[in-house]
Amino acid sequence: MHKKAVDGELLDASDAEDLVARHLHTPFAYPELRTKLAQAAAKAIKRYFGTHGEEIPRTVHSEKQVQVHVAPGITVVGRIDLIRRLDTDELAIVDFKSTDRAQAEDVTRDQLHVYAVGYGELTGENADLIEVLNLDEAGKTTREEIEDSLLTEVREDIRKAGEELRTNDLPRLNAWGEQCERCDLVALCREKPGSGHGS
Repeated sequence: MHKKAVDGELLDASDAEDLVARHLHTPFAYPELRTKLAQAAAKAIKRYFGTHGEEIPRTVHSEKQVQVHVAPGITVVGRIDLIRRLDTDELAIVDFKSTDRAQAEDVTRDQLHVYAVGYGELTGENADLIEVLNLDEAGKTTREEIEDSLLTEVREDIRKAGEELRTNDLPRLNAWGEQCERCDLVALCREKPGSGHGS
């Protein structure tokens, strides 16, 4: 719906079933599940139009690819879900989330600041706000101004991480820590305490 808006074609809630028919890809779902998924998707789209329909015409970009060149040989590539103008004419970088796709808020915040840097590099225009739009029925939207200090900090964190990868400087923590709970690669490093799989 946002890509269509960029092209000047505005959809509304009456297009929900058609959008689901075109975009819901469930090749391995049995028919009953497919029907339930389609109904849930159409309901979510109608809810989105009801809540955000007036904002859709202010779409600037949808699913915009960006790159951040942090240091020689270190480039971060990402895709911004939505870039839109607010009624205040401020430019917002929006990330869609749901409880099913939840990640830590600080990770999302850093990610959106990286996207803000990438958008600035790509277009020469700086975004004013980052926004996390939760698509769940009772989901809340959070919005905050982009902080230049955090942009600098995030860029430095990426540069440092890239340098650590380049030099294979990846020290293991001495013991299970809070970071281990959120680490996608923890199984390469250690067993979770109490899992019964370790030696």
